[in-house]
Amino acid sequence: MRIEAVRRTGTFRRRLALTPLIDIIFLLLLFFMLSSTFQRPGLLKVLAGEAGAKSAASVPGVVVRVDGGGALRINGEDVDGGAAGSMLTGLRAAGGDGAMVTAGAVATVSDLTAALDALAAAGFQNFRVLRRGGSAP
Repeated sequence: MRIEAVRRTGTFRRRLALTPLIDIIFLLLLFFMLSSTFQRPGLLKVLAGEAGAKSAASVPGVVVRVDGGGALRINGEDVDGGAAGSMLTGLRAAGGDGAMVTAGAVATVSDLTAALDALAAAGFQNFRVLRRGGSAP
């Protein structure tokens, strides 16, 4: 950036070149345009549970365990990602109305979100997400 001194009536006034400033503004604009997402993610409604509330009617019909790499275990059976949707749809059609989801120690938030999306796509509306205590190995 070049700043030139202009002499006017005994005082110096500096003239600022605007070209480098405009370049920086365009670079910032380009950065923010490329780093933002233009899609609206689907929303999952998450409700807080009541402390100490237990009943026989609150037993979930489906238990999903999410492990690392997106591996799912539905009602004790290991299921790959492609078959999970059809299995969940079948369980929903068989009368399962609620689902309990637990995450393994190495499962990521992305894996958990994918499992919740699969449950929502199968028609489940009531989820419970359980957090396991302890630290990851």
